[in-house]
Amino acid sequence: MQNIDQRRVKGKISSQKLAKDYETCLNLLADITEQRTNLNQSRKADEELDLPFTPLHLYFADVFSGDNHGFDIVIANPPYVRQEQIKDIKPHLKEEFGKFFRGTADLYTYFYKRGLELLKTGGHLCFIAPNKFMRAGYGKNTRELLTTEATPEVIIDFGDSPVFDATTYPAIVLVEKTIEPVKEVPTIDVAIIKTKQQIEQVAEVVADHGFKMPVADLSIDGWTLESKEVLDLMKKLRQIGTPLGEYVQGRFYRGVLTGFNDAFVIDAATRDKLIAEDAKSAELIKPWLRGRDILKWQVKWDDLYVINIPSSANKEWLWSNAKTESEARQIFDKTYPAIHAHLSQWEPKLKKRNDQGKFFWELRSCAYYAEFEQPKIIWGNLAKYPKFAFDTVCNYISAPANLIPTEDLYLFAILNSKICKWLIERQAAVRSGDFLEFKPMYVAEIPICSVIETQKAPIIELVKTILDDPTAPDVRRLEAEIDELVFELYQLTEGERALVTES
Repeated sequence: MQNIDQRRVKGKISSQKLAKDYETCLNLLADITEQRTNLNQSRKADEELDLPFTPLHLYFADVFSGDNHGFDIVIANPPYVRQEQIKDIKPHLKEEFGKFFRGTADLYTYFYKRGLELLKTGGHLCFIAPNKFMRAGYGKNTRELLTTEATPEVIIDFGDSPVFDATTYPAIVLVEKTIEPVKEVPTIDVAIIKTKQQIEQVAEVVADHGFKMPVADLSIDGWTLESKEVLDLMKKLRQIGTPLGEYVQGRFYRGVLTGFNDAFVIDAATRDKLIAEDAKSAELIKPWLRGRDILKWQVKWDDLYVINIPSSANKEWLWSNAKTESEARQIFDKTYPAIHAHLSQWEPKLKKRNDQGKFFWELRSCAYYAEFEQPKIIWGNLAKYPKFAFDTVCNYISAPANLIPTEDLYLFAILNSKICKWLIERQAAVRSGDFLEFKPMYVAEIPICSVIETQKAPIIELVKTILDDPTAPDVRRLEAEIDELVFELYQLTEGERALVTES
């Protein structure tokens, strides 16, 4: 069998120049054979090696010889596998890809790295793969790879257009592998595909509606595929304003994770019952908002509550220093008997959840529960346009909704303005149905114009009028007045205003 395999390997070496590698190939074959023996595998003499990988450097030894070795073209549609589904192989990916590895990266990103490694200098890689790496935090290494070890030439972004049966947010990316720095400032051809009809006429859309943008504008912090006039306006706004994250000194907070809402989130009838059984239950029950309950300017509360029992790591409870869970439980039952009886119904499931404190009836450790008790700006994670609300009722909110503890109504106006909408559309990841992700990583980049109090005053008065009755017919007119005042603060020209409003 070994002689047959030796002849197969030798046949792969098609030139005399590679003859010196013959011994190396045989050693590789010996390692493979040993591995197969250890795995108690068997095969017929004339079968191909049954490996969990394809040894391309062995099968294409002539391609990987010489100074500029590698393929001329690599084309692929990498597997669309989310990072949650590859937990078992993450240690192997980390070992294989080193600094390129990102613990939260989806599987397809590693194909970009491997694809470039298979290319010769000057070769081209063309993938149709998810576009998420362009803006997602986990895509930073991929963005850096494709702009330092390669030069992007074409990007066709399909967003959530129905290219495939499933919603995969695909994009076609064509790059050239480069080693030496490019002397000239290269540009990239970009096209955005939004409809099924455009999918069927990609060539025409690219020719008629595509645009060029400098490769230098593809930042490793996130790719914004836009025309020069849009990029110029974004740059202007950033120069005028302070990033929101800096403006609020990083005080972004995520909503509460209970780990098991069936137990901790209750309706009004259950709340009343628990308080009727034990008046002290009211100490632990807080009004609860989901992301869907948060609208623009207002909330639409659905009479829900959360049983809020912070971890013993965050609050000193009577049971915190108990030596055993049994002892702690007795204290908990004595202190809040109705709540104890209610949560005990789900004890097995509560003990299995990850989001718990020291004891199964406690919520996860969280250092900012007090912020929910403050006036705050709140918003949901997904929306088609800004939906920021101002909360003074001390509502607790469900993750992944977010909050900023502040009474700054000027900031509140900016976040609900057309400028915010326009910027988020160009910075945030897009999800199915044209929903935008309002994650802090995107919202934090919104530039907030620093102005004197006299400039804020008319905007704040308009906001107060809206808050008096967010459902009033005049709200649209008041919003338009706010937008005009905001445009003036950001020094927008007529053309720039049209660019924002027409989008």
